[in-house]
Amino acid sequence: MAAGLRFTVALAAVLALSGPALAQQPKPVDSCPTEGGCQVEGGHYRIILPQQAASGQRSGAIMYFHGYQGSAEETVADQALVAVAQRLGVALIAMDGMGHSWSFPGSPAHNRDEFAYVGHVLDDVSGRFPVDPGRIMASGFSQGGSMVWYLACRMPQRFAAFAPIAGAFWEPLPHDCTGPRPNLIHVHGTSDTTVPLAGRSLRFGYRQGDVFKSLAILAPGGCTAPWAAEVQRAAPPETLTCRLATDCGGPARLELCLHAGGHMADPAWVERAWSLAMPISAPAATAGAKLNFP
Repeated sequence: MAAGLRFTVALAAVLALSGPALAQQPKPVDSCPTEGGCQVEGGHYRIILPQQAASGQRSGAIMYFHGYQGSAEETVADQALVAVAQRLGVALIAMDGMGHSWSFPGSPAHNRDEFAYVGHVLDDVSGRFPVDPGRIMASGFSQGGSMVWYLACRMPQRFAAFAPIAGAFWEPLPHDCTGPRPNLIHVHGTSDTTVPLAGRSLRFGYRQGDVFKSLAILAPGGCTAPWAAEVQRAAPPETLTCRLATDCGGPARLELCLHAGGHMADPAWVERAWSLAMPISAPAATAGAKLNFP
């Protein structure tokens, strides 16, 4: 998997979208009190709070999981992703994989209980910072995207939504997931050879899972079954093209968004996911994102 975060939005474009007022404000800073980050049982994390948060009110937050060989420090250094969080008026929580990896089921890494670690971070954030625990969205790229899938399966009630990018379940796939079915918007490139839509085998018997089989586990009953055949018949989309699941039971949004590119992530996709999953706090439109809606 590609190291760290690979974003396609240039800083100059972000500043242009953000406007002069944001550019003149003080640079957002990491709010953790020590050089090593905010310490919790099992590890640490970073957090950047919104500069425009309303006085006395708790903000929402995006909890972001870096890709293989990435780090929390790299996440908070990504100005495009930080700009998205600031524009939305939410905190950016940067998770830190032990050994620059994530230890979910099927992963080559076996460093710690990631679900316990995430729970400790969620508890610490809500107790230490003005963040609403009911308005947190988990997002991540590549191996971090796979981590988000497992959180959606194992801990759906701790998050309001999930926005994984270029990563799904690994083999052996989960038999089922904890209810209720969560809001999940997945983005993937049809030309991705690092984490293909169909998954692939790695060394020592490890295997990335199939995105369409992952969707069927999250929403059993066949509501996403036609998507695999549709993607095989269709030409690669020039822009982000999304399929919205229907008749899956329950109000949660389940969506698959594809683009013609490879193994990549764009902060605009995170912003779009927030705007759809958290309409109360998000702007009506995501500037700069070229999207085809279902």
